[in-house]
Amino acid sequence: MAPNGASRHWNRNSSGSCPHLCEIISRLLFLYQELPYFNNCGYSFTLNDFFGGVDMELPNYLKSGQVARLFPVITETGKEQKASSIFLAVISAIPELAERLLSQTGQRLGARTSVNTFTEVIFKDENQWGKSDRPDGLIEISTGKRKWTALIEAKIGGNTLDQEQIERYLKLARDNSIDSVITISNEFSALPTHHPLSVSKALTRKVALYHFSWTSILTEAVLMHEQSLVSDLEQAFLLREFIRFFSHSSAGVKGYLSMPEEWSGAIENIQAGGNVQKGEMGQKIVKGWHQELRDLSLLMSRIIGCHVTVKISKAHAGDAERRVGDDLVGLCTKGCLASSFEIPDAASDIQIAADLRSRSLRISMCVDAPKDKKTTKARINWLLRQIKEVDPTGVSIGIIWASRASTTVVSLDELREHPENYGGDRPGVRAFEVILTSNSARRFMGRRTFIEDIEKITPIYYEKIGQHLQSWKALPPKPKYSITNEKDASIEIGKVVEVAQAGNVHHDLLEIPEFLKKLRVSFDR
Repeated sequence: MAPNGASRHWNRNSSGSCPHLCEIISRLLFLYQELPYFNNCGYSFTLNDFFGGVDMELPNYLKSGQVARLFPVITETGKEQKASSIFLAVISAIPELAERLLSQTGQRLGARTSVNTFTEVIFKDENQWGKSDRPDGLIEISTGKRKWTALIEAKIGGNTLDQEQIERYLKLARDNSIDSVITISNEFSALPTHHPLSVSKALTRKVALYHFSWTSILTEAVLMHEQSLVSDLEQAFLLREFIRFFSHSSAGVKGYLSMPEEWSGAIENIQAGGNVQKGEMGQKIVKGWHQELRDLSLLMSRIIGCHVTVKISKAHAGDAERRVGDDLVGLCTKGCLASSFEIPDAASDIQIAADLRSRSLRISMCVDAPKDKKTTKARINWLLRQIKEVDPTGVSIGIIWASRASTTVVSLDELREHPENYGGDRPGVRAFEVILTSNSARRFMGRRTFIEDIEKITPIYYEKIGQHLQSWKALPPKPKYSITNEKDASIEIGKVVEVAQAGNVHHDLLEIPEFLKKLRVSFDR
């Protein structure tokens, strides 16, 4: 039997996927031919079925629409339509990718879930909205009797989202009982719930609004491929082709390339003794900084091969405007933009700070000093052994004392040469901060060169320093009284062991507890 339309959830027998790549290639070669195809996996279908050729029942609020095609026939100027169609076709064909992305909108996809996707959707009340103003696609998720739907609006290349258009789509979704609107563009947001546009809250009371960047979608696909999370050979092949297509420059997927126009002017104001004002200038800079953080976290994820996330408090996760406001205060009062990244199993978070006053970038990680080392020199040497291969250029060490004394910052070169000079009569070291600083003032002021530098030195820092750092962990406690040590006792199978009586030394027990006096040891063989 043919598979169920755009859901692409095929019924298989225990033999699994087709093992031969030639079978996959043959399907591509005969893409639009209505030739029945049979293989050794226990199912048959036409190739049009495989690539969305089945006519599916449209939702009742649609006048017309097309099943999302993996290979859409679109004019050369229709890059957005092509990207949307390919994306929608692939998430309907690869359940794992759909789960990865749509779970971020609160949806759970189970074994009985079908994902149907459409493009070129036209609503029955199209005259109300204008024929030239139509969503790029529609997702319909069905699990039993439960359905969840989302309109898709995508922009590619340098095209940005239009607020008036998105607000019209929210009204369209509300009037047709559609659950949400999802936008996709080269604009970045920390979370899908943090939208780049500030739309009226009245429009999102009944319809949820989410946003994905193309880079975030591509990164999820790359991580799934790197971690071999798609076991089906044909779906894995589609995933690789999806990555290959959207990784090519002609696809129009871009990272965050430059800070806002206000960036250089704000630095000049600070250098002249002023401050960044809490107005449009400051807000644009903070929002640009947030976009860059998200893009950088995705870049780090692809480099390391696991999810690297921007650390966001619960209050900020629930309120994007509050996050902007709090970071704006730091920019206006301290002239600094700061954040941190969480990396699984790393010694600590990576701290990133852009200081507009000194026009420098600062990347750092902090590790606890070993408590089993008694002297400051021994604790310093413990750290130096971890970074013995690190190039000292631009690297400094912050020695954080256990007391309220200010942190001592010294270059790595100096600390390697004279570790004995740091400590003296001061109390012990509590922690170390390993810092990499970039002090190119000219490049810091450039809107594009600032982005280039931060996306260069952060991965370098982690590769050369961060991955080698380890925080100290206490060893498991040792038994105070041994029952295997010859000096304390001798064990014979099935016999009573007599433990020595307590002495008069003040740190010994005045009286040995009963459970230690006689210990019967038995071993089950």
